Amino acid sequence: MSTEPLRGRARSPAIAAATAAGAVLALQAWINGRLGEALDDGVAAATVSDGLSFVLLAALCPFLPEFRRGTGRLARRTRGGTPALRPWHFLGGIVGGVVVLSQATSTAALGTALYTVALVAGQTLSGLCVDHRGIGPGAATPVDARRLTGAAVALAAVTVPLLGSLTAETIWLALLPFAAGIGLSWQMAVNGRLNAVAGSPYPSVALNFLLGVLVVSAAMGIDLALTGPPRHWPHDPLLYTGGLLGVAFVLASVLLVRHIGVLVMGLAMVGGQTVGSLVIDLAAGGGRPTGLTTLLSSAAIVVAAVLASRPGARPATTPSEPSELSDQHTPVPERQWT
Repeated sequence: MSTEPLRGRARSPAIAAATAAGAVLALQAWINGRLGEALDDGVAAATVSDGLSFVLLAALCPFLPEFRRGTGRLARRTRGGTPALRPWHFLGGIVGGVVVLSQATSTAALGTALYTVALVAGQTLSGLCVDHRGIGPGAATPVDARRLTGAAVALAAVTVPLLGSLTAETIWLALLPFAAGIGLSWQMAVNGRLNAVAGSPYPSVALNFLLGVLVVSAAMGIDLALTGPPRHWPHDPLLYTGGLLGVAFVLASVLLVRHIGVLVMGLAMVGGQTVGSLVIDLAAGGGRPTGLTTLLSSAAIVVAAVLASRPGARPATTPSEPSELSDQHTPVPERQWT
């Protein structure tokens, strides 16, 4: 499996796939939000979504040779080597659990479009820090005036839709996806690093959902103690497909970030999330109406992502896939956390 970055016209299909992955995330948010609304329990909906994903992966991954080889490479690299792996490189799945919880508890009330505005605003701001620190599988991208302007636009875009309905509930609900978005860029970066070392996306995808299901299970334990189990389970099978969409999204992001870089991947995903969420809200209705301020904020988020992407930035390079007889990789620059 090649891990070389794509260039020129060869990148177009990968960018289109990244855009589609963003739309998949918006659709997952809508489905999990509807399930949470039907159960009257967002935490239970998140547990169902991540739980089904984990069961599917646990049943399939042990039979995939790439999964076994990649897991072995990761295990060897934790004992030393270049590029070095730190314990926090393996914790990206915690963010996945937080994202699913935010989907199930806030999407129905905010509407898919406004939820996505808050999510990608946090994602854009976090992307500045992640790229500056060189946390992902490529070299660091320093913060400049253009990227700072993009961050300011992202902050304005997430606050403007809330000005007309500033209540304690609205603010707290919007903070959930905003915080999840902050973690999302970091998750993409550490997953990309794990993928570069493993030479396969499957170990990092499986680890993501293992940690995600632990997060939502802990939240479910508290929820059961406080409110008890849901009293009604909907019969619509569509409401139980959020977990499958989550697997597709994580797998796509892990595969594509190696070829087009974190910056381009994030930009394409923002476009897919924004357009997808607006289409879903217009087609399905429900939640908060998609008004002019939400439309303008969605457009501003895309502008912010463009501004935050450094012009001419080259996609992050990743080491070639290791052979079965060698565990050597090209060094990956990383700024150490202090």
